[in-house]
Amino acid sequence: MTVWRITGGEGGPGGPRPERTAPRYDVVELDTPLLRIEGAADAPWLRMSGEVDVSNADDLKRALRAARARVEGDLHVDLTGVDFIDVAGLRVFTAEARDLAGRGGLLVLHSVSAHIDKLVRLIGWDAVPGLELHCRVRP
Repeated sequence: MTVWRITGGEGGPGGPRPERTAPRYDVVELDTPLLRIEGAADAPWLRMSGEVDVSNADDLKRALRAARARVEGDLHVDLTGVDFIDVAGLRVFTAEARDLAGRGGLLVLHSVSAHIDKLVRLIGWDAVPGLELHCRVRP
């Protein structure tokens, strides 16, 4: 399911459209041999690469909260570079999604791998309030 959420700005039918620019990842939240998390100081985006497991789930939680502290509203996480995530990592995502939902926001996971998509759906966490799997599942 694709979810489009338009917040603020102009861009209605016939109106000027805001220019789309890719986020500039200029904040390194975490850089370890297992996981790298980069943030955008002026946009609600995180980009992750590596593996998320019980050993770095607390680091993931800190990175998500730091990003939420910088920018209000929805939080977007690009998982293109994530090769593996276990249930401990997914629990962090679901807890943050529930918290964001309580504040009227969403946690949007982009470029979800088939492994992550399958795991989320098997556990039933695709129905967690505030959690959206966005974009096409990558192989």
